[in-house]
Amino acid sequence: MSLADPTVTSKASSNESQLSPVSPRGHLSSSSSWWPSTERSMISSWVQSPQIDIQNNADVLATGDVFDPYRVRGKLSWAEIGNYSLASEVSWMSVGKKQLEYASGALRRFSKLVEQLARVNPINLSCNEKLAFWINLYNALIMHAYLAYGVPRSDLKLFSLMQKAAYTVGGHSYTAATMEYVILKMKPPTHRPQIALLLAIHKLKVSEEDTHEPLLAFALSCGMYSSPAVRIYTAKGLKEELQEAQGDFIQASIGLSSKGKLLVSKMLHCYAKSLVEDSNLGVWISRYLPPHQAAFVEQCISQRRQSLLASRSCGILPFDSRFRYLFLPDNKISL
Repeated sequence: MSLADPTVTSKASSNESQLSPVSPRGHLSSSSSWWPSTERSMISSWVQSPQIDIQNNADVLATGDVFDPYRVRGKLSWAEIGNYSLASEVSWMSVGKKQLEYASGALRRFSKLVEQLARVNPINLSCNEKLAFWINLYNALIMHAYLAYGVPRSDLKLFSLMQKAAYTVGGHSYTAATMEYVILKMKPPTHRPQIALLLAIHKLKVSEEDTHEPLLAFALSCGMYSSPAVRIYTAKGLKEELQEAQGDFIQASIGLSSKGKLLVSKMLHCYAKSLVEDSNLGVWISRYLPPHQAAFVEQCISQRRQSLLASRSCGILPFDSRFRYLFLPDNKISL
């Protein structure tokens, strides 16, 4: 487990509105992005272009130890990636006798909470209460399943695990797959087409109604490298919390290549396709970035449109299914 620098937490609010040279708010102690001299020279030659006002955008590009939560090779990390820069990262897991003894007290308390779910009746909850309840329960169940059965090595094994891992809620058993695709009405992820095939093979009835909450894509985590960070959701502030989760994910998961091409994660690109055309993707993403970064992105896109580099408006970063959890510090999660 790697922790974000705790000293930057108290400074975050005072520094958010200030523009300064490259100085990240925080990074993971073992997860920093270090750029070789060859890449630094390539970056340097690009940013020296007379068309780009790099003097006023020095905090947009980074060549130092900036935590990039998706560590994509060839990506220029942001110096400011929002709340993800303060995240705690779990990137490796080992379950053995010593570990279980160390966590036995916490596991007993957790088991008692799970047992109490049998007395919960979700039917009596309001719409927001139901959403918050099932989001939190889904994320907890996936983590619990990894502890009980180990980390799956493929989408096929993950889907098998999602059908095996279940909680009893109100007298009924609900698997993780049922929670995601039946209760929360999530569509099979287009960025992972094999899931749709597995759903059909296993004849899991997926809702045909387009009534799901689209922002759930930024709330549900399968503990994969490209999954969003885990946080606690509440009924009272659900709408704002989902919007914040979306903005945090966008700010942390996009970048700029050495040639000024916008780099977008596969999950985000698939989500945005239903909202905007590829040609307007950069402008849409800019709405979720700090003003100075948004202006820089739009400037890079504009320059590419005026050159032969505009054959494709953005680069798609492939979905990474390696095990990894990010936990945001504002959430009271015991690890």
